[in-house]
Amino acid sequence: MFRWLHLTLIVIVSFTFLTGCGGKHVGIKEDRPVHLSQESSDLLHRYCAEDVKAHAPQTGFYPLEHHLDSMAARLLLAKAAQHRITVQYFTFSDDLAGRMLSQALMEAADRGVQVDVLIDDIAISFDDDTIAQVNAHTNIRVRVFNPTNSRRALHYVEMGMYGDTVGRRMHNKSFTADNSMTVFGGRNIGNIYFGLDKKNYFIDNDVLAVGPLVNDISNQFDIYFSNAYSVDFEIIAKAKIDEMQALKKSFDALVHDKKYLALKQAIQERTLFKQFSEKQMPLYFGDARLTYDMPEKIATDINDSSTHIKRKVPQKIGATKRFYMVSPYFIPSEKMIERIQKMRDIGVDVAVLTNSLESSDQTPVYAYYSLSQKRLLEMGVRLYEIHPFAFEKELVNQNYNLLKHVPHVALHAKTIVIDDDLFSIGSINMDPRSRNLNTELVSIIKSRELNAYEARNFARMIAPENAYELSLEYDEDNRSRIVWKATLDGETKTFYNHGNSSNWLRAKRTMSLWFPIHDLL
Repeated sequence: MFRWLHLTLIVIVSFTFLTGCGGKHVGIKEDRPVHLSQESSDLLHRYCAEDVKAHAPQTGFYPLEHHLDSMAARLLLAKAAQHRITVQYFTFSDDLAGRMLSQALMEAADRGVQVDVLIDDIAISFDDDTIAQVNAHTNIRVRVFNPTNSRRALHYVEMGMYGDTVGRRMHNKSFTADNSMTVFGGRNIGNIYFGLDKKNYFIDNDVLAVGPLVNDISNQFDIYFSNAYSVDFEIIAKAKIDEMQALKKSFDALVHDKKYLALKQAIQERTLFKQFSEKQMPLYFGDARLTYDMPEKIATDINDSSTHIKRKVPQKIGATKRFYMVSPYFIPSEKMIERIQKMRDIGVDVAVLTNSLESSDQTPVYAYYSLSQKRLLEMGVRLYEIHPFAFEKELVNQNYNLLKHVPHVALHAKTIVIDDDLFSIGSINMDPRSRNLNTELVSIIKSRELNAYEARNFARMIAPENAYELSLEYDEDNRSRIVWKATLDGETKTFYNHGNSSNWLRAKRTMSLWFPIHDLL
């Protein structure tokens, strides 16, 4: 949602300011000491100690594709933590979801838990006051990654003017308790990710992990948190005592809010909540490798890959049977298309799920992806696009959705199912921005059981009531055109111009291609 505003500003000002006008990063002095390989918490390990011990040195995973499970996992970890919680996100909104989690973090800090928070500066400038109040807690340290000098409205103008410095962002996402359990994947913190936004809903995916991989994620966090690009929030804003007291009062009032109580009850009714509380969480175990960009990537020439993810997910893993990719922003590079062609040449079933023109919150991304649609279909790639009415029945029947309103649905998950035993999940999109500009985090997990589970989840997402299936239709002269098919209102329907999109959306798609912004998407 913030990305479109960012891109619009880039289009307006980049031709004037971007070239030869590299703005400086804020507060850059030097890296702080990095303390790695922390000890795990005995308390958290006891929640599934027997399973973890029996499967050592593998890591256990609990899938969190349902948004209530994803919120429940974070709240449970915050409540159980004894020593330290680390929080790392691209966006952390000051809304009901953000405040519910902030309250849990404040309660943990009140118990003496050290809470370390690292947030990218992409969307927080209007929340400086609230963040300053949280940061004022004795046991909470908030740092901001690559902040701008300007705040509020001018914050976005500065990002647009200096796209090659402050326009490059930290997209990593993780929530870790006592170096023992972690939640990571595609979700940021905000209503849109947890079924609380009245107008929009992001289909996403996270996993809860316990075992050796958690230590790797903790180390990754500390590398970023100690980095010079992570600026102490008190440099940006400080809170007064009366402001801190006002925040505490607002959190005290939150627990009596009707929407908060309905959400809390729905979370407590989830199976995960009960399994965790009873220390009977079933886990999928497997070997896991974490890979991530180094924070210095944001200051490195895009042609220099020395700080990039060393194991590029689609490049190094050679699928021999199936390759099912989920990416909300999908602009395949020539190298990626070549790798897909090689997989197709040996008979690999390649399927891609991304956003439709109707569902996408980034029309320019869809526009540039659409240039590859026919080429991919001709290779035999199965292409699917989420439509805005996906999972309509599930969303309208949520017992905490007090308005019984069906939101506009978009895809936000980033996963890959490979053959029968590999599964990849993290923050990385398959687009130029993730590859070259922003920092990302991804894990590759070897587990037949988790792979099978996520393959079933993929099949559910691409079902015709949730997604368009694209195909080629040929006329008598063997000329082809793309066809979009889906089940809408209980009826199978066929479309020939980017799904059931409006004339205005199709015009926006066309206009997006007028601007040379491919490498910024």
